[in-house]
Amino acid sequence: MASPSNGSSTVFLVTVAANVVPLVGVLHLGWSAQTFAVVYAIELVVAVPFAGLKALFARRPPDYDELERPRRDTPLNSDELGESSVGSSDLKRRRGSVTVVDSLPPIYPRNVPFVLQAVGTAVTLVGVFLFTLSRFINVPATLADPIVAASAVSLVVSQVGLVSREYFGERRYRTSTPRKVISSAKNEAFVAVVVLWFAAVGGPTGALVAFVMVKLFMEWRSYRDGVAVDPDEGLGTLPPVAAPDVPPTAEVRPDRCAVHATALWRGVKSAVSGGPVYLVAWVGLTAGSAGGVAATVVCFGFLPAAIGGLKTVEYVLTHGTLVYQRRDDAVVAYDDLTEAVQWVIPVDDVRDAELCEGEFVDRAYDTRTFSLTTFVGEHERSVAHLREYDRAVEAFELPVETTVFGPLDRRVVGAAAAVGACGVAAVVGLASSAPTVAAVAAGFGGPFGVVALRSAWQWALPAA
Repeated sequence: MASPSNGSSTVFLVTVAANVVPLVGVLHLGWSAQTFAVVYAIELVVAVPFAGLKALFARRPPDYDELERPRRDTPLNSDELGESSVGSSDLKRRRGSVTVVDSLPPIYPRNVPFVLQAVGTAVTLVGVFLFTLSRFINVPATLADPIVAASAVSLVVSQVGLVSREYFGERRYRTSTPRKVISSAKNEAFVAVVVLWFAAVGGPTGALVAFVMVKLFMEWRSYRDGVAVDPDEGLGTLPPVAAPDVPPTAEVRPDRCAVHATALWRGVKSAVSGGPVYLVAWVGLTAGSAGGVAATVVCFGFLPAAIGGLKTVEYVLTHGTLVYQRRDDAVVAYDDLTEAVQWVIPVDDVRDAELCEGEFVDRAYDTRTFSLTTFVGEHERSVAHLREYDRAVEAFELPVETTVFGPLDRRVVGAAAAVGACGVAAVVGLASSAPTVAAVAAGFGGPFGVVALRSAWQWALPAA
């Protein structure tokens, strides 16, 4: 099950043969179909997070025109409990890179959100594959098979070798965008999911045939579309930002505790929002005779921790490494991590500066986040989590009406907290006596709780 390579027709034919051999062995030699089906599923899942790691090094930025379109948050896609729009798309516009290891290319922080996307996709695939395969395969027992375990290790090793040889060795990272790197692995996996649903009626053999057919189709498409790429052609990066080349007359940094607390809060929300996927994975494992405790730890512990941890890191990189400066007549956001200017706004171009009332952590830590709009340009810029906010307003000449938060409706806050605490207590109480009911309640109740909490917080905020 070699991965695609566009080097020559010989490599393509070898790849085809490597994927046909297991199918022939199952149909004519009595090999275990369920073993190979699980191994193919592991390969599809493993390829996605590896694509996310590759995306970290992609030198070309994501579609800049798309990132420059104004963002319109809705209750279904907003990253905020409040009205401010400071989120992951800010990091996607991050300029500069960081060299972690001298033997590897630099890492671009702007690509971290794509890694989160890849891990989220991998978690979804785990849930879907476990749920589907467990209908006719004892997945836990198959995973415990030494052959499958060895195959999983070899897949990881082969992915490392492939990335080292083709992505780094041939310098494909120089002409890659993070979106393109991830989309190829995602497309193959989701095509496999669709085909698997229809082929599952054939049991383990049907699942194996589905995986092999999808794999061969994707290999053929990769080979057909493969063209030689000049590594020096079309190198791209986000356009540089011109900032006054003078020492800053004032600097204000975000409060580290407020940034970390907000990052953790965002991570928890993202982790909880994936509840239905964790539930599907839990059903798949428990249906395959896995222990309830082990399934719960994996599905409601490890998977949410992976999503929440990456979301936390993403937010810290978005706001925690910035310093806001006044240089001549401009407000400058400078990134200490990448040692690059991120954006510049002339003071005279600031049309409005609004206090973000909906920042929960700012209220708890007595910090402030301001949303800046300009006379030119479509994007809002955020000056986030400042403890020295009065100094910032004065130094940057921000036209802020007030830096004092309006009063919350404590009745709404108290009611939401009480309902949330009762919901968590109910799930914990059911976990020992009725684990299935508790898993369903956690899977669907978590995302519903996030939406309900967001709505309650909006109601509690002072009227505009």
